[in-house]
Amino acid sequence: MLAANKVTRNKTVSNQMGTSMLFKATFLVLSFLVSQAGTLLAVPRPTIPNPGEDLKLTQGRPVAEFFAKRLENSQCQKELNREREGYLADRTHLENLVKQSGNAAAIDQAEETADKSRLALLQKIKECGPCATQDLDKKVVTTNKKEYWYLTDGSCYLGIDQNQSTLDRYFDRAVARLKNITKYPGKRGGFRALLEFNEVDMQTGKLLPPVDKVENNPFYAFIGVRGPVALGIPVSFWYIFKNDLIERQQGDLKEFIVRFEAVKKPANFPTPDLKIQSASGKLSFTTQRELTLAQGMWYVNNRGYMRYYTGADFGISIPFGTDFALNTLLDTLLTLMEDSVSQD
Repeated sequence: MLAANKVTRNKTVSNQMGTSMLFKATFLVLSFLVSQAGTLLAVPRPTIPNPGEDLKLTQGRPVAEFFAKRLENSQCQKELNREREGYLADRTHLENLVKQSGNAAAIDQAEETADKSRLALLQKIKECGPCATQDLDKKVVTTNKKEYWYLTDGSCYLGIDQNQSTLDRYFDRAVARLKNITKYPGKRGGFRALLEFNEVDMQTGKLLPPVDKVENNPFYAFIGVRGPVALGIPVSFWYIFKNDLIERQQGDLKEFIVRFEAVKKPANFPTPDLKIQSASGKLSFTTQRELTLAQGMWYVNNRGYMRYYTGADFGISIPFGTDFALNTLLDTLLTLMEDSVSQD
């Protein structure tokens, strides 16, 4: 009887040990699978696209074919021309008022009218014009914290019905424009979205005087970007970034690339106040937010193509501003395109 009880106890202990080992093994397997699932589901931090034509935008078609197809919408083309003429008339009226040093209220009213015309023009360009954008891309990346990345990517094409000598002129002007630090901010006749743009001495933290042609490569700069209006308050974003300029040629193809990424600001950097300056000179303060993770790329070539990509972690989920972000991208691209063809 004792022997039988001993055998039973041994079997019970053995079963318990087996169950325990099975549980541990199962737990380890499940833990491994969960960790692997986390790895598989993790969203990688965005990277700057390879410079070149945006085949995602064109769905694999050549850029020339993609933009030529948009011209077939004759009704939209008529509406686009009408919006362009309306905007040019409103802008000319504004410029004349500014030259005449007229009434500040009248100037600001004319600017508001021109801004609305510009927005209407952008809507038609987005539909059937020489510029187009991908949809705004949002990515939530988890590192030691959650990163809320917002990505924009757009292209313009000027190559339809243009000879190579004309396209070479457009290319040279675009390159000169992107090297001209003086003309980056909107208040100095540059990109409307940029409130400030200055080279930075990373040793002293001082902002350097603007130049017509940047000489340093790479160069470091401070940028202040106009954001959307939140609860009636204008928002702005800023960061310090490193710019790498790349010029290359293969056969008759010439390319110019600007790659930029945010870097840690100098310890003694005095962050400037970011203000919106109206056409009359009136200044409006903004609510400023520093971005520590931001990246982007300009790409232009002498086939009439230009592309602008930006990506940044805003630190929070932004339930508004999608249209604002895409319109800002499109307006920036259109400005470079206008400057490239303005002398013809």
